[in-house]
Amino acid sequence: MGSIIEMMVFLAASAILTVYSIREDIQKHRSTLLATEGLNEAVIADALGSWASENYSTLLTRYTQSGNPSLPAPTLADLQAAGNLKQAYRAGPFWGGTYTIQLAMLPAGCTAQAGNCHVSWVFYPSLPYTRNGTPDVVGAAQIALAGSANGSQFGYSSTSNPQTISGINGAWTASNPLTGTPAATILATNGPSADGNSLYIRRDGSLTWTGSQNVNGVDLHNVGSIDAQGTIAAPAVSASNVAVSNAVLSPGTLYVQNAAGNTPAPIDTGAATVHGNAVVNGTLAIANTGVPRGWCSSPPGTTNLYANADGSGQILSCVGNQLIPVSGPAPRYQYYNVTYGTYVPAPPCSSGGSPQILLVPQAFWIDSTAVLNAYVSGTGPWTVYLTDGSYADIGAQGVVETYCAY
Repeated sequence: MGSIIEMMVFLAASAILTVYSIREDIQKHRSTLLATEGLNEAVIADALGSWASENYSTLLTRYTQSGNPSLPAPTLADLQAAGNLKQAYRAGPFWGGTYTIQLAMLPAGCTAQAGNCHVSWVFYPSLPYTRNGTPDVVGAAQIALAGSANGSQFGYSSTSNPQTISGINGAWTASNPLTGTPAATILATNGPSADGNSLYIRRDGSLTWTGSQNVNGVDLHNVGSIDAQGTIAAPAVSASNVAVSNAVLSPGTLYVQNAAGNTPAPIDTGAATVHGNAVVNGTLAIANTGVPRGWCSSPPGTTNLYANADGSGQILSCVGNQLIPVSGPAPRYQYYNVTYGTYVPAPPCSSGGSPQILLVPQAFWIDSTAVLNAYVSGTGPWTVYLTDGSYADIGAQGVVETYCAY
C-alpha cells in the first residue's frame, strides 16, 4: 500500500515538473520570438532612415512643388530595390496586420530657401500586439526594447495612456496612429517633429548648418571656393592663388616669407600705393621707359621716377610735365686741367643728351696789347687752344668741364 502511494506522489510531482518545464519552454520561445520581431523591425527602421536621407533632395522638391507636407512613402520592396534593405521581409508582424510607413515634411511652413525643412517618418504595425486576443503591453514593451537596442527610436502605448506612444524610458512621445488608439501599439520614428538625419551634414547640400562647427582639428581636402562673411584666422595660410576684394588686415608688420617661414620671399604685384615710408634693403629696380624731355605727369602730391629707355641707368624725374635727369638738365661729368693742344674726351651721354664742354683759362701771361684766344675744336672729343692774337701758344693753363645737356 505504501509503495502505491509513493508511486502516485512521484507521478504527480513528475507531471507538475513537466507542465512547469513546458511553460518555461513556451515562455522562452515567446521571449525569443518577441526579441526577433523587435530586431527585424529595427532593421526595417534603419533602412527607412537611410532611404529618407538619400532621397531628401527629391522629397524636398516634391514638397516645394506641391506644398503638401505629406510625402509618398516607400514600401518594403522599394527599400529592398534601393539597396537599403538587404533582404526581403514579411509585409507585417507574426501576429497579423501589415507594416505601415508614413513620411511628412516638417515643420509646417518650412522652405527650401530657409533650409529648415526636415523629413519625419514613422513606422508601425497596423495592429497592436495581442495575446489570446487581448492587447499585451508587456510583450509590446519587449519588442520595442529589442528594437531600440541598435539605436532605433521605438516606443509603445500603455494600458493607462493608450492614446500616446512613449519612447523607451520616456525619451519622447507621439500620438497613437491606430484607429481606437489601442494599448500595445508599437511605433518607431526618427522624431515626432524633426528629422534625426538633420544632425548630420548632408552630402547633397540640401540642409544648411544651424550653428558653429568644430571639426576637431582635422584637415579638409579638395575644397572648392570658400566664401566667408567673417574672419578667417589661421597661424599659416598656404595658397597658390589668393583673391582679396577688400583688405588684408594685420595687427602688426605683414611679412611675406618663403614656405619654411625663415626668409623673405619675392612678391610680384601690379600698381602699389605705400602711404608710409618704403625701406628697401636690396636693389631698387626701375623700368627703362623714360625719354629725357619727354612728356610726363605725376599724381597730385607725388613725383614719378623713370629710368632712361636706353638702359644706361640714368634716373629721370617728372618735372613740369617733362622728364629731367635727377642730377639736373646739364649734369657735370668730369674736370680736366688743360694747356695748349690738350685732348679732352667727350662724356658718355645717355640717350637724349648732347656732349658739352666749358673752357676756363686760369694761368696765362700776354703783352698788354695782345689778345687771349681760348677755344676748342671739334664737337666732342675736343682739342683745347690757348693762344695770343697771332694764334701762338703762350703757355697758358686752364680748366675744362665736360657735361651732358638735356
